[in-house]
Amino acid sequence: MKEQTQPVRLAIIGAGKGGTALLELLHDDPSVKIIGVADTNPKAPGLALARRLKIPIPKNYRSLLDTGKIDLVMDVTGNREVAEALKQLNASIEVMGGHSAKFLWQLIEARMKGREEVERLLFEYQTLYDLGLKLTASENLDRLYRMIVDYAAHLIRTPAGSLAVFDEKRGEMSLGAVKGFSKNFTTKARWKLRQGGLTSRILNQEEPFVIADVSRFPKFDNPIMLREGIRSLIASPLKAEGRIMGILYVDDFKPRPFTPREISLVSLLSTLAAMAIEKTRLLESTRLLSITDELTGLYNHRHFRQQLNNEVSRTLRYGRHVSLMMIDIDHFKHYNDAHGHLKGNEVLKELGLILKEMSREVDIVARYGGEEFTIVLPETDRGKARPLAERLRKKIEAYPFEKQHTQPHKNLTVSIGLASCPQDASSSFELLEEADRALYEAKRQGRNRVCVPHKKHW
Repeated sequence: MKEQTQPVRLAIIGAGKGGTALLELLHDDPSVKIIGVADTNPKAPGLALARRLKIPIPKNYRSLLDTGKIDLVMDVTGNREVAEALKQLNASIEVMGGHSAKFLWQLIEARMKGREEVERLLFEYQTLYDLGLKLTASENLDRLYRMIVDYAAHLIRTPAGSLAVFDEKRGEMSLGAVKGFSKNFTTKARWKLRQGGLTSRILNQEEPFVIADVSRFPKFDNPIMLREGIRSLIASPLKAEGRIMGILYVDDFKPRPFTPREISLVSLLSTLAAMAIEKTRLLESTRLLSITDELTGLYNHRHFRQQLNNEVSRTLRYGRHVSLMMIDIDHFKHYNDAHGHLKGNEVLKELGLILKEMSREVDIVARYGGEEFTIVLPETDRGKARPLAERLRKKIEAYPFEKQHTQPHKNLTVSIGLASCPQDASSSFELLEEADRALYEAKRQGRNRVCVPHKKHW
């Protein structure tokens, strides 16, 4: 039967960087049993690790040596007094210190760095893999922008980052997502590209643009970022199929010489991000086409009905309010008969733009059919909807539509029926019916007016 080898009983003197590394490397090695760790500094990092690993920590190294249960002492203190004292030990105890300990420490340090490098690579590959899966599954641009910035900052380990979206038609940049900045950073959410400016320079190159220290880069004159305290950054252009999508930034609040690997990672992440943005834009564009009216660009009848059902359900569930406007162009058949359907279509498009311009972002503006339009106003009761409807009617009455002088009242006007839930209705069907009844009443009373159910009008 093969004789079992007893583990080497080891004492470590010095719990600084070297002692900590020895503990991390040897504590789970079956061929070594660490008897204890000693250090004159009670706050030495190796002592905290020894406590977690339940390794004895004597008051001083002499009491550790007096245990008589030691085969090997490793001295990583670099202290001459300690080295002299260890020379007086029993010959049966082997001492490793001085150049031997330094050489061993260098080997351990090299091994630790190798292990850290492997762990870092695994972290990077896992992060990129996770990001790739999520980017592929994303169908919402806002969430996608936030995800890209979060992953970039996480991967490069920076405290801040942002994504600026490029609007090619307007020649503008806008903030898509922000991380790690104050609220003041988002006050200027859209800005024009400046010819010869830093943003233009970044967009026109293929590789990431790197600034290790903005104080040594006089061309970095962005007042908002300087006020935030940005001291270093990587700015990577987002491009797909030759088209510019925007810029991905990772930022630090201290000077930082980014490594070639970090720059390469940002470049790779930017390529993945640009492809995902392009795909998501196409999906959103396709979805938008399915829910919008081709002529006016407003939501279509089907989407309006879905959103009305949703808003009424939410209103009834949470005890809120929602109002509905039904809008009809007065004497529109007369205009079409006099000037043709092409001119009539121009009027419909212009009216659609007015309705959109006069509405809030939360409102749902739709073409109901023919010359009828609707606006759903969430979180709005009839009292608040009343002045909105009147302002809209007056705006349309004053608008200079082409050839409107041939109309019976010498201009193009609209009639508006207004109803609210729960004041006038307890379901989306009833709300639509009441708004339609109010619209009929507005027509009956002479047009170019706003009416509500039960023959009340303003």
